[in-house]
Amino acid sequence: MKKISSASLITFMNTCDDQKIWIGVDVHKKSWAVALYREDGEILTFSTTSNLVSFVEQLTPWKDRLQKVVYEAGPCGFVLAPALMASGIKVGVVAPSRVPRPVSHGAKTDRLDCIKLAEYGAKGQFRRYVAIPSESEEALRSLERHRFQLVDRLRQIKSRIKGLLLQFGINEPQGLSHWSYSSIEQLLSLQLTDGLRETLQSHLRELEWIANEKKQIEKQMKESFQCAGLQKRLNSLQSIPGVGQIVALAFTAEIYRPERFQRAEELTSFLGLAPIIVQSGLSKPRGYMRQVGQSRLRSLLVEASWVWKQRDAKAAEFYRLILGRTGCASKAICALARKLAVIMWRIAIELRPFKFVSG
Repeated sequence: MKKISSASLITFMNTCDDQKIWIGVDVHKKSWAVALYREDGEILTFSTTSNLVSFVEQLTPWKDRLQKVVYEAGPCGFVLAPALMASGIKVGVVAPSRVPRPVSHGAKTDRLDCIKLAEYGAKGQFRRYVAIPSESEEALRSLERHRFQLVDRLRQIKSRIKGLLLQFGINEPQGLSHWSYSSIEQLLSLQLTDGLRETLQSHLRELEWIANEKKQIEKQMKESFQCAGLQKRLNSLQSIPGVGQIVALAFTAEIYRPERFQRAEELTSFLGLAPIIVQSGLSKPRGYMRQVGQSRLRSLLVEASWVWKQRDAKAAEFYRLILGRTGCASKAICALARKLAVIMWRIAIELRPFKFVSG
């Protein structure tokens, strides 16, 4: 895409100075593709460098005519949205999964993408936009997600160590399934060739470092959430049987400002715990889970639901009821996880202890 001169932009804006304008932006690391969609259907597209200050300065003179600037959420974060809002320009960040897609594949370029965003925004086809977190909320969320990355790395290293033992026909020490200290000591005391011994020791040093880093991050998370004034919310969430500190921290970080959800259905849809019904003609309706939202938080809620079922008789009764209707344990536990998510949402807003409500 070509860049645009100030004269061309002024001409486009002033040709019909009483018409509303919608803007679509395809955001990348080094460049942005921009489309201006005028009320009469005229479109102006151009490319610009990812210079936040100059882009905001370009749009500020016409902020009264700008209805909304729309762009997709992505790896570039939310830095563009707060800058535009601070200048009085309305912004909508849309989840990529919520952007309508054509049935058949066609051409795809940055220019076409930004035009599509501007047109969809003008026609009101984005029913829901992503809630834009504040800088502090995004920082807490990044800390919580970094902990999960460390957990994944721990799992990978443990798998590599077991794979190394299997490759060379070495029996696993007793207790290695739980990674006890004695089993790790036995690994270090194995009589191995030089190259194999140094490989194993390297894996174990990495395992120890990441385990210590995970503990440090968990400590920092606890302190950061306390400084943010969220301790009462965490305590209220942990009053639910089966919800521990990690689940409470993850829920609080990902469901920031829980009052933004108007209905329980909005929350469960956001988490990917709302069943999607598929039915055509006289066929029997089928429901399935749409894999959207935060998969990590969804899996944590499912894991917490198994514990909740064991510790709370009413939760177990609800699980058995759904299991009897469907005959499928995975559907029953997902229904329980959906109920748990709604209960946590209400508690996060009301900041009260847990009380099971049937139904």
